[in-house]
Amino acid sequence: MKKYLLTIFLTLSCSTAVFAQNRKALEIYNRGLELQYAGKLDEAIIQYDKAIALDPKIADAFNNRANIKFGRGDAAGAISDYSRALELKPREGMTYFNRGVAFLQSEKFAEAVADFTKVIETMPNYAMAYNNRGNARADLNDYRGAIADCDKAVELSPKLFEAFCNRGITKQITKDYAGSIADMTVAAQLQPENVSIYLSRGLSYENKNVNAAIADYTKAIELDAESAQAYARRGLLLLEQKKKAEARRDLEKAIQLDSSLKTGYGEFLKLAKQL
Repeated sequence: MKKYLLTIFLTLSCSTAVFAQNRKALEIYNRGLELQYAGKLDEAIIQYDKAIALDPKIADAFNNRANIKFGRGDAAGAISDYSRALELKPREGMTYFNRGVAFLQSEKFAEAVADFTKVIETMPNYAMAYNNRGNARADLNDYRGAIADCDKAVELSPKLFEAFCNRGITKQITKDYAGSIADMTVAAQLQPENVSIYLSRGLSYENKNVNAAIADYTKAIELDAESAQAYARRGLLLLEQKKKAEARRDLEKAIQLDSSLKTGYGEFLKLAKQL
């Protein structure tokens, strides 16, 4: 199952003040902004609602309210507010970025590609926009486009962890296992405590170097002793190496941690028990 890393960078807008047509709306908007910065989100939304009711042309109030909605899992509500903000201020690159993130989370991948493309048109050196557009393209099975976007993201930001991960995952899907391993190795250097890197690289190593795959799953377990997937994959490889006792322990542990794995790995566990 493919899993891409999304760069989420929701920006607060605070420039609308000079455009507000209603002084009272401006005061209420600024109060909402202060509350949002203070983390008092329920109160902030109330103030943004009031400001918008008084002056429905305060684009930043829509953007900031959208950020709160998105953070609470209301992607549809966020998209609606971002769209209204863009109607009022159509050249705001970061609002397109924010809406693109919400589209991605809503699995509206074509719309996400369009929004991140808008960001890139106005901010051509913004690496995170390329990374996220690459995610959307990968979900549309445009793997060549996804890799090209990750290439550009890495060119612009050579230490962008997400871009190396995403390019590595995409290369793995396209069976470029050597390329995937190379990208995941850089990612591991950037974030050596990230369990998902070793799980992903281990899957590619399974096609190139079984002992290296086992080492990666062992590292994943060292970092997260409850990683059912790491135990399961290591157990399978140990079974292939005829190390049935060790395989049995790993497979039993995997199923103990995640009972849903019994469906996929139960038969292998039976083989491991045939000592």
